[in-house]
Amino acid sequence: MPITHDDLLGLMDIIGRPDDYVPYGENRDREGDEGSDPEAYRGDCSCGCKWFVPLGGAVGNDWGVCVNRASYRCGLLTFEHQGCRYFEEDPDLRAE
Repeated sequence: MPITHDDLLGLMDIIGRPDDYVPYGENRDREGDEGSDPEAYRGDCSCGCKWFVPLGGAVGNDWGVCVNRASYRCGLLTFEHQGCRYFEEDPDLRAE
């Protein structure tokens, strides 16, 4: 039986970190005002982060592993919208 998106979402209490975007974390709002808080808004994995390596199969549309050694998510199963302040856009991967 293949692993599903819902199976992986069930792991969020294990794989979430406080600095992930709300509602997955506690401290960062994706929709924050960048002008007042430069750390409040950054792109997330689904915006084409060059450090996000998608999983194979259908779950790879939403799930991957972060390989950025600077990130607290490095080596962790990551949902595309968890986000992290170490996002780096790769123009070849940019979501259309």
